Amino acid sequence: PSVAHADESGQCGENLTYTYVEATKTLTISGTGKMKNYSYNHNEPWYVYASNIHHVVLNKGMTSIGNYAFEECSELVAVEIPEGVESIGSNAFEACSSLVSVKIPQSLTSIGEFAFRSCTNLIEASIPNDVTSIGEYAFAYCESLTKVNIPTKLKAISAHAFYSCDGLEEVAI
Repeated sequence: PSVAHADESGQCGENLTYTYVEATKTLTISGTGKMKNYSYNHNEPWYVYASNIHHVVLNKGMTSIGNYAFEECSELVAVEIPEGVESIGSNAFEACSSLVSVKIPQSLTSIGEFAFRSCTNLIEASIPNDVTSIGEYAFAYCESLTKVNIPTKLKAISAHAFYSCDGLEEVAI
């Protein structure tokens, strides 16, 4: 049985709001500043909709993507992270199993641990030049990942960052 959902909106940071529209299966984040960090307890306010979210729109003005923000959004296919976002939190896109592409802005400087873990359909990771750290297991179990671009300013790739990426064919340094 499918669960009926209604449109919803609320706060997801001091100056950030979210809106989920069921008709379009779209979650939009608007405003400025840092997104709130969430936890493994699934306390992000849109988690109840996670398996129904097909589109995430991140508007310019936000500066971070919080921990566990979009974890288990299993129908999310693509996301464009706007210029100005400096960090992707831990587990932010973990288990987004339908995610094929992520557009990462040049402003990004860090990718948290487990950020894209188990994004089994993610094909390519083009990491911007200003990224200085990639957290533990950040891209682990991304079985479809075939190409990774390693930036020149990178200072640390933590343990198991690309663990079990069996399809990885090309690493550009």
